[in-house]
Amino acid sequence: MSNKPLLTPTELLQLRNRLDEIDSSIVDLIAERQAVVTTIGEHKLKTGLPLRHYEREREVIDRGVERAENLGLSGSVARDILQTLIHHSLSKQETHKLVQSEHGAGLRALVIGGLGRMGEWMSRYLDMVGYRVDVADRVERDTPFDRVDDWKAVVDDYDLIVVAVPLRPSNDILLQLAELKPDCLVFDIGSLKSPMREGLDAMCESGCRVCSVHPMFGPNEIGLSGRHILFVDVGNKQAIAEARALFAHTAADCVELSLEEHDEVMAWVLGLSHLVNIAFAGALAQSGEKVPMLKQISSSTFNAQLNVATQVVSENPHLYYEIQQGNVNTGDVSEHFSNVLNELITAVNECDEAVFTRHMNAARRRLADEETTSEVSPS
Repeated sequence: MSNKPLLTPTELLQLRNRLDEIDSSIVDLIAERQAVVTTIGEHKLKTGLPLRHYEREREVIDRGVERAENLGLSGSVARDILQTLIHHSLSKQETHKLVQSEHGAGLRALVIGGLGRMGEWMSRYLDMVGYRVDVADRVERDTPFDRVDDWKAVVDDYDLIVVAVPLRPSNDILLQLAELKPDCLVFDIGSLKSPMREGLDAMCESGCRVCSVHPMFGPNEIGLSGRHILFVDVGNKQAIAEARALFAHTAADCVELSLEEHDEVMAWVLGLSHLVNIAFAGALAQSGEKVPMLKQISSSTFNAQLNVATQVVSENPHLYYEIQQGNVNTGDVSEHFSNVLNELITAVNECDEAVFTRHMNAARRRLADEETTSEVSPS
């Protein structure tokens, strides 16, 4: 134990005041950094340079981590701070670039379901890039956008139509649009595509410029750096090109794939992750254990899992059921999960350490291999 005398109240107050000064300086430096970021962003916009410079980002982070460790600080803390700063810098540059792009200047867009969570995000995004946005929705609440009561009567007024309603109604709306044959780009933003196959095929057969889009993020996202947008080709290359151009000024990673590939991947990315987290939360709920008490004595692993599970079960259960039930690949993924879970439970019950450790080691090797492969950043 240190032999240093205890601080007097005056000394403690002085130190706290000094901390306040340091914190204010940190905020001032962040503001100064953002001002520099704005200047760089304007240069990128004028010269056509890409929004992200992956090598530069790595250099900034690696240099910051090294400096922190040389000063006796945690490298991981420095990494987290710098990654946060870079993300916010990219978001600021991205927003400026989107507004300046005026991609939709003089054009009109209709978002069917524009007052839903992702429909509202889509409406705000289109407004940001210059479209005059109208929304069609049965929900009665305030919106900054003009409302359309009978969208079927006005489809020819638009340059872009986005279908942003639940999966089953989306298919019905696409079928109706196929009969109306609007002369504009049309896409949905559903989490699955096979439940809309009939409507998408009908649109293609009627000669419409149609594709399917899946933003892989929630409605609260501002900047799209590090986020993914999936573009599903249903037979019209022009539609894919137009849809991709709509997001060309963002920092999102854009990926094209077929309808079958999309739903196969979603069975793992959404289906499995939802299933695991709902089961985790459900087991806790059935156990009768008091979650607040568990959080007080829990590990970081439990807290991380609890946070994700809490977010998942706070979402719309009907949508999450559709994502499970509407995907033909769900059965195979669920069977894989069930088999591994049962083998782990059996290994514990039968004191079979070899089986238990084999599963963990195999998973660790596979995930480590995938992580090494993914370190190559897109150009």
